[in-house]
Amino acid sequence: MGRVTGPIVVIVLLSATLSGQQAAPAFDVASIRPAGNTNAEEHSEVQPSGQFTVTNTRLSDLIRAVFEVQRHELVFGERLPSWVASEKWDIIGKGPPITDEVAQRPLLFAMMRNLLIERFKLVTRRETRDAPVYALVAARADRSLGPQMRPSTADCAALAAAFKATGARQTPDSPVCGLTRLRGRFRGTGVRLTELARLLVPVAERPVVDATGLTGAFDLDLTFTPVDAPDPTVGASLFTAIQEQLGLRLEPRQAPMNMLVIDSAERPTPD
Repeated sequence: MGRVTGPIVVIVLLSATLSGQQAAPAFDVASIRPAGNTNAEEHSEVQPSGQFTVTNTRLSDLIRAVFEVQRHELVFGERLPSWVASEKWDIIGKGPPITDEVAQRPLLFAMMRNLLIERFKLVTRRETRDAPVYALVAARADRSLGPQMRPSTADCAALAAAFKATGARQTPDSPVCGLTRLRGRFRGTGVRLTELARLLVPVAERPVVDATGLTGAFDLDLTFTPVDAPDPTVGASLFTAIQEQLGLRLEPRQAPMNMLVIDSAERPTPD
């Protein structure tokens, strides 16, 4: 495995068994310090030797990564110090060599959670709260689809097998089946609307649930202007594009959501 940078990267290290019971997953050695260069880009790196490094990262971002929650699913407790979402940290964890990143992936989250609980004295809990969501619904009374969406006739299994047989790498420009999310564009073949709703979440910035009642798979091509575009007034917004191009609509609603509440945290002693 070579050098990997970008979002939190996952590995797994198993801790020893104590008194006949497996202890919580943990790094062999871990170091946590305030970020040495807060202007540096946030990144992570995994090395085959077993060293895992996180650089210039906020505790709140680490929590979202290792607890596997979206930003809208994270709630800050009333007494939580403000540094949790502002101060940045450098973390190095060391353990046994990495042999299979994919197979080892699930336990890194537990290992990182335990590190945050131990060193940051992190206290969290799950709580169901009513929260704003978007319901993806049919926009037209006759439930007709827009010009950029139609029922799919693709045989996704056959397409995937044929693509694999060529030995080619799949890219956003050569999708087999499924949904590809690009900046300002969603392209999909054989897509179920539950999948579309899930991938709309980061763009809509709140949970999206499929309430269309439409079953089966669809081919679609959705183009819109991102809110952070140089001039977001040029072109169609996400909400307008969904209605005009797909014949669907994002309807604001309230729904119970499973939230992760951060009750407390303490600055760790640097080492």
